[in-house]
Amino acid sequence: MFLIEELTYIKRLGGLTNLNFLVAHKGQKYVLRFPAHEFEDIINRQNEKSNQQIAAEIGVTVGNVVFTDDGIKMTPYYDATADLTRDLIVTPEYLEKVAGVLATLHSSNREFKNRFNYWDEVEKYKHSLTEIPSLYVLLEERLRKLTQGERQEYAPCHMDSVTGNFIQNDAKQVLLIDWEYSANYLPEWDLAAFILERELSEQQEQVLLDYYGLPASSKESLDLQKLKTDFLWSLWSLVKENEDPSFEQYTAMRTERLIEGVERYYREYGDQ
Repeated sequence: MFLIEELTYIKRLGGLTNLNFLVAHKGQKYVLRFPAHEFEDIINRQNEKSNQQIAAEIGVTVGNVVFTDDGIKMTPYYDATADLTRDLIVTPEYLEKVAGVLATLHSSNREFKNRFNYWDEVEKYKHSLTEIPSLYVLLEERLRKLTQGERQEYAPCHMDSVTGNFIQNDAKQVLLIDWEYSANYLPEWDLAAFILERELSEQQEQVLLDYYGLPASSKESLDLQKLKTDFLWSLWSLVKENEDPSFEQYTAMRTERLIEGVERYYREYGDQ
């Protein structure tokens, strides 16, 4: 039993959508998370809890110490995580570890409780906006055309595989945390999310894909997931801008890269 008054506060940790704290209890360190309630209509906490449990059984994440019905969560904290810098994670040694975690998850033959529906998620963010800029209406039309007939061979996916969601335990094993958006979906999505957020060079991306073992036939799907990822997170950032204007720069970065990516996709694969 963990009573809140028995926890010793150490420091505030990072996080875009939640309040995260490093705390101690009887000599052990934990991450204590309080969810951002403005996203409760988007995030299903019961799915998150169930999917994280499955991921823990697969061996790609930590186990929960506490997970309440309203999303308050406490998990073990590893000091070795502080050593996993953004520069270190793009070295061949760690790209192999990242690829290994994702490949283990995707090939596990397990199923999560929920299936990700891309366009349903797009509509959720659009519903949170009072007005959709015309540029995003045009980009959505193009993406809807490109995704027609997309294959539906789904696997358990993290769906938010950015650098900050990879940690390492004391044995230097790399794991994934924060399963809020997890669902069954196309495995290339997780690869695309990591490649984009960490801004891998072409050489680094190829190292990651080689370690993962991505078939050449899946490269087009990977490039399409990059476009879909940037579009969805551009909308997410537009929602955040309503509360915090500092997200404007992040929105612009995602959107500009999306426009360039669409043009490059047309050049390489044609107007489908």
